[in-house]
Amino acid sequence: MSLIDPQSVPRLAQHYPRTPGLLRHNLAAEPLLGLTALAEAARALPREQVERRIHDAGNGEAFRMIEADTHPADAIAAGCVNDAWIMLRYIEQLPAYRALFERLLAELAPAIEPATGPVCDIKGFVFISAPDTHTPFHFDAEYNILFQIAGDKVFATYPPAPPYIDLARREAYHVAGENMLSWSPDYAAAGTEHRLAPGDALFVPYCAPHWVHAGDAMSVSLSVTWQCRRSRAVADALSLNPVMRRVGLPAYDPAAHSAARAPWLRAAARRVGQRIGLL
Repeated sequence: MSLIDPQSVPRLAQHYPRTPGLLRHNLAAEPLLGLTALAEAARALPREQVERRIHDAGNGEAFRMIEADTHPADAIAAGCVNDAWIMLRYIEQLPAYRALFERLLAELAPAIEPATGPVCDIKGFVFISAPDTHTPFHFDAEYNILFQIAGDKVFATYPPAPPYIDLARREAYHVAGENMLSWSPDYAAAGTEHRLAPGDALFVPYCAPHWVHAGDAMSVSLSVTWQCRRSRAVADALSLNPVMRRVGLPAYDPAAHSAARAPWLRAAARRVGQRIGLL
C-alpha cells in the first residue's frame, strides 16, 4: 500500500511550493508512529532532542520547557500525555524513521521536483500533544508536511509576508534559531484554518507563519520537512544581510523578490566568506 493517497500527489502539485494544501495519507496505522515505538524512539534520541513544554501557552515567551524527574518517554508509553506538549526532534537520525521519510518523499517527488528540484536536508519531528494544546504563532524556515496520526487539531496558516513575519524575524532565525512570532488579535480573521483528523495531512509553505490548536483528545502528528537548492540560497543570503548593511549595500528581502529570483550571488558570497573565515 502506498503511504500517500495517489490522488493527493496531483493535488499537492497544484499548491506546491507557495500555498497550503490538504492531502490524505495511510500512516495512521504505521507501527513506527504508535505510542510504543515513539516511546522507544524518545529513549534512543539524545535527551536534549526530546522536549517537553507547557501545553497552554498563549505566546512564544510562555511556551517554556517543563523540568521533570521522569523521561518524557514514560508518559508517551503510558499514553497519558495530559498536561504537556512533547516533541521528538530530528527523529530521522533513527534509521527506520529515515527510511520511512524517504519513502514518503519519493511518493511525493512527482509534485515536488518539477517545482523546486530534489529534496535535501530531510528532517522529522513528532508532536505528542495533550488535549487542548495551543502551539503559539511561529514559522519554520523549511518546507513542511504535517501528517495527523491520532486525535485532531486546527492548523491555521498565514502568508509568509508582513505584517505576520518581517525581514528582521527571518534574519533572527538564521542567526539564533528563534522562530516565535508576535501575535496580534487583528490577525485572527486573516488566517486559513485547516481542520485535521487522522489520515489528513497539510502542506505548509516555506516560512509560512502558523499556530496550532489540538482538540479534545491527545494528538499525535508527524512533521516531515525538507530544503531545496533555492531555500538554501535564501538562508545564505539572509545570513549575509548584516554584512551587506555594514558595507552600505541593500539587504536581501525574500518578500520583495519573486520566487524565480533566487539570491545565488549573495548565497555564493556568504559561502566563500565562511570558507575564508570572514563570516
